[in-house]
Amino acid sequence: MAPNSSSAQRRSQPKRHSKKPRQQRLHPMNRSVSASIQIIRLIICGLGASTIAGTTISIVNPPKSIVATKIEPPLPPLPQIEPLTPQLSSTKLHDRLQIANNKNSKILDASYLFIDLDRGEYSEWGADRVLPAASTITLPIAIALFEDVDTQKIGLTEKLTLTKNAIASGAGDLKEQKIGTQVSVLVAITKMITINDNTATNLLIERLGGKFALNQRFRNWGLIVTTIERPLPDLEGKNVTTARELTRSMMAIRRGKIISDASRSQILSMMSNTTFNTMLPSGLAPGTKIAHKSGDIGAIVADVGAIELSSGKKYLAAVLVKRPYNDPTAPELVRQMSEIAAEYFQTSAPKPTPIYPSKPQPQSTSKFPNTIFIKNKN
Repeated sequence: MAPNSSSAQRRSQPKRHSKKPRQQRLHPMNRSVSASIQIIRLIICGLGASTIAGTTISIVNPPKSIVATKIEPPLPPLPQIEPLTPQLSSTKLHDRLQIANNKNSKILDASYLFIDLDRGEYSEWGADRVLPAASTITLPIAIALFEDVDTQKIGLTEKLTLTKNAIASGAGDLKEQKIGTQVSVLVAITKMITINDNTATNLLIERLGGKFALNQRFRNWGLIVTTIERPLPDLEGKNVTTARELTRSMMAIRRGKIISDASRSQILSMMSNTTFNTMLPSGLAPGTKIAHKSGDIGAIVADVGAIELSSGKKYLAAVLVKRPYNDPTAPELVRQMSEIAAEYFQTSAPKPTPIYPSKPQPQSTSKFPNTIFIKNKN
């Protein structure tokens, strides 16, 4: 019976099987789709990593090509004083001027430029010599001031306060005012031009940014020599210019290249009413119109102006004469040269088409007379 019992037990015990994971069999098409998805995932991960790496590198070390190709907006062109274009050197005028010059050559040393605005006929002697400017340095200062008036950087009614540093000896009456006195820009520029007021000039130099700013502006205009080194009065003659650059500055006012017609009219009106008239104006006949700026220190006298004769002939003149200290014959030489040039241009044949055509008469916007040249030689 034992065997039967044993057999029964074996039959009653459940069968034990080891559990092994059943491998799923995929259809061949499903296998290819799964592989494609894995590849796409790898590509996306690669692109993301490269993008992050590239961005990081560009921030840490930006490529030079991007920096180098940055384009700045172009600067506006700077206005320049138009260069003179002499056409014909006048032998007759040169000979006449040299006769007067040679009579005083032992003690005086003259530089000059006269140029006919209708025909370009001219005579010059040492026109590019660098010489003390004296008060003729105020001519480019006046241009700079009215350029800023035109661009509304400065107003003619703006008040300037008299300071101790601005007060200067010599010509002018502002030096007699108390420190702290206020004057308008219009009053200062009028005094600077008409009575050579040194204190007014110093106030305007300061208002325009100082000598360095003004000298840079002169260079931008094309004046390569004209320089302010000292406040006025510059008795040592450190402020310099040339006869040619004074003439170019006068041309810039007459043509209105840098300043507006209204400002041009104002400057010429002031220059037509100056109080020092013993040089260029004193050599002109009655009926002649002149706008000019003179200068006088111990070592030199100078005068620059625009002249219109009774015949309608227009010309520019600039004369600088080195001299022994305060020698009275220097202003007389300028007067003689002015007379010689006026007589020559009065009789010279006119040309129908001028090379420097005059602009239409500007309409004045101030108290100043609406004329190009005001002062008549009576």
